[in-house]
Amino acid sequence: MTPPADAPVRPPRPVTVTIAFWLQLATVLVLLGLVALVVTQAVQWDGHIDRAVRAVPDADPDEVRGERWSNVTMAVVLGLPTLLLALWLAATARPVRRGGNVARILVFVSGGVQLVVCCGQSFVGAFVFPLLFAIGFDDGPYVEEGYPEEGPAGPEAEIWAESKFFEELYSRSDPFDAVLFPLAGLGVLTVLVLTLAVVLLLALPPAHRWFVPRAAPAAPMPPAGYPVVPVAYAPPVPHGYQVVPPGYLICPDPAAHRAPGDAAPGPTEG
Repeated sequence: MTPPADAPVRPPRPVTVTIAFWLQLATVLVLLGLVALVVTQAVQWDGHIDRAVRAVPDADPDEVRGERWSNVTMAVVLGLPTLLLALWLAATARPVRRGGNVARILVFVSGGVQLVVCCGQSFVGAFVFPLLFAIGFDDGPYVEEGYPEEGPAGPEAEIWAESKFFEELYSRSDPFDAVLFPLAGLGVLTVLVLTLAVVLLLALPPAHRWFVPRAAPAAPMPPAGYPVVPVAYAPPVPHGYQVVPPGYLICPDPAAHRAPGDAAPGPTEG
């Protein structure tokens, strides 16, 4: 099937789109690695909770339950958006390579979301930390009103006193934590750089012309000032007559040019 004359003309796929495709796949792999780190940290911390419970048999069940819930919540809050972003970029990688403009727009949206999240966290930290320092902290133990700071106190004097379970849980250092946080920070920075590179490569003019091809040029119009003469269609010629171009002499004997066996046209009845 022949495409219409005004169909968009798609140029060959530029090299920038191919590079962006492979960088997008690399971003997906880094994101999956971050998800694996989050899951590993959650499993490691759950093991720390089990060891703290074995070391402190009389630990408060509510404290243990709250620590486990906090561990699972943090894993879901950090790991689920990372996994969704990896699936988002993985689903749009192949359509981007094939020239899907909608997939390219979705990649732009994912880059914008990452930028908003990073900038939002930076702005929140810039506003919250000075506010906390302006309010000030009291490092001393909280003593309920009515009790002296030194000497015996009532059962609710130090309500922020740390329990033996938390002391046991947070007192031990894990070598994995010393590797986890640098790897997580490096992974997040790598994802941001790769996403920025993909967005820039897909936004370059060669890639834009490939994703949004322009229509074929129309037929040239006559210059201004020249009259446009409409084309007149000649009526059908009766059988036995020959169409003669204008400017040629016409033979006075049309019968000499009639094909053999053709009858001469009879008179027209009035």
